[in-house]
Amino acid sequence: MPDRSVATVPGAANLLDERPRTKGKGAEGRSRSGAPKGGEKSSSGAVVALAHAGKHEEVVEHFRMMRREGVPVSRFVLPSVFRACAGLRDSRMLRAVHGLVINCSLCQHVVVGTALVDAYVDFGFLDDAKKVFDEIREPNAVSWSVIIGGYARSSQWDEASVAFSAMQHSGVLPNVSVLVMAIQASGALGCLVRGKQMHAMAVVLGFGMNATVWNCLIDMYGKCGSMESCRGVFDTMTGRDQVSWNTIISRYVRLGLCKEALDMIVQMQESGFTIDRFTLGSGVAACAHLGDTYRGRAFHGYLIRRALDTDVIRGTALVDMYGKSGSMELARLVFDRMEERNYVSWDALLSGYVENGLVDSALDTFRKMESANIKPNQHTFANLLRLCGDRRYKEYGRQIHGHAIKVINQMNVVLETELIDMYAKCGCIEVSRLLFLRMNERNLISWNTLLSGYVGDRQSVATINIYRQMELACVRPDHYTLAGLLNLCRFQGLPHYGRQIHARLIKTGSEMNVVLQTLLVHMYFKCRRWRDAHNVCTLIRERNSHVYEAFFKVYGDDYLI
Repeated sequence: MPDRSVATVPGAANLLDERPRTKGKGAEGRSRSGAPKGGEKSSSGAVVALAHAGKHEEVVEHFRMMRREGVPVSRFVLPSVFRACAGLRDSRMLRAVHGLVINCSLCQHVVVGTALVDAYVDFGFLDDAKKVFDEIREPNAVSWSVIIGGYARSSQWDEASVAFSAMQHSGVLPNVSVLVMAIQASGALGCLVRGKQMHAMAVVLGFGMNATVWNCLIDMYGKCGSMESCRGVFDTMTGRDQVSWNTIISRYVRLGLCKEALDMIVQMQESGFTIDRFTLGSGVAACAHLGDTYRGRAFHGYLIRRALDTDVIRGTALVDMYGKSGSMELARLVFDRMEERNYVSWDALLSGYVENGLVDSALDTFRKMESANIKPNQHTFANLLRLCGDRRYKEYGRQIHGHAIKVINQMNVVLETELIDMYAKCGCIEVSRLLFLRMNERNLISWNTLLSGYVGDRQSVATINIYRQMELACVRPDHYTLAGLLNLCRFQGLPHYGRQIHARLIKTGSEMNVVLQTLLVHMYFKCRRWRDAHNVCTLIRERNSHVYEAFFKVYGDDYLI
């Protein structure tokens, strides 16, 4: 919404005097709201009383009556009027009253200014709220709480953190709610150093026994990836509640520490806490990550007994779990039982079909998804394109590409990279090259995808040219890049270039990577460079099936394990 000052609101002054003046004793003695005419104090008291009763329309009407009768604008009545404007969602009226406040030079008053900031925050007009806040002569803890809360509510965490720093510099001590929002901002921004400062401040200010603060600290440390500190806060808590357990369990799941998450669920039960829908959601997600369908089915049973299996969040987690374990019939059964389905639900089912290579089912799900008025996004198309990286499905891939062009205005780098990969795997490397050249943004994965496409197409000159262009573009190659080049040397018999890649591995300290070592052995063996292959074999310390295969090629039945 465009930023409009009070001066630009059409007819702002008229908003405060919509009803024509009425002559006569009865009209003068009593307002339409039934409030008797009186002085400033009685009128202000009537407005405040109406505001406390939640009668927003009558508050505004009474305020208009006060303006018609020439009652001075009082700093005591204005907060009630601001709240009424917010309650009625009347932003034009709010801006009109703001104009009066400016004329009366009351914006600097802390109570009036804070109430006006709160009203603008309620509308989501944070720029206006900040302008009013900056005019307050001496903001107090409530003023800071309102503006920081506005930023937090709209997830503007950078601004919330900056505002909290300004509050500290002004010498105003935070209350519990402000400190909680500051901790949340640190977690959302992933700022561990700042989060630790908030932790220390909570202890210094005596909030060490406050469960809300401690739960936010657990969440913050988890979001910053410091599970050691997260667990430390949890273990030192004296008053753990359901939120404490659910928070640390969900953080374990988000960081991929799913075994630890399941262990915490067991400890939670042993501590006398009941598993609720949030615990069950985290448990199902952990089982999906681990591929543990045995315990996943147990959680599913819990959900059925509590009639939560049709819930959109828990149901989606079950669809995801069964999809990742290959049980697509069960995934579809859960999906069909869900009372409500959103984009995430459809995406979970579609992803399950994609991961299990069920092309027809995935495409059928995509059609039904569109029929249900669920608009596909870039992730949806990228998901489908992963299925089409085969010459048999090239036509499907082209259709999906065409549909994506119609639906999406500007493709992101992930979707464009998937298109490059799909066309390369379908044998259309020239189309991949053209798509790559048209990209507005390229990352390392984009470069690697095109390079791998040329390797798969056995185009050695083009592959080497792509690698040189990467270096010219200051894109640093990773292990995938070097693995692609070694495969090229292996397939095309290019020992001289393979030695150059080997030298680069030594220079960059990547020579001890077991995958690259194995590829070097295969490359030297294919190029009949037996001594070089043997020298690499002597460096390999890790053993796996691929290493044994490489050893067998070099030494035959006589290799030593």
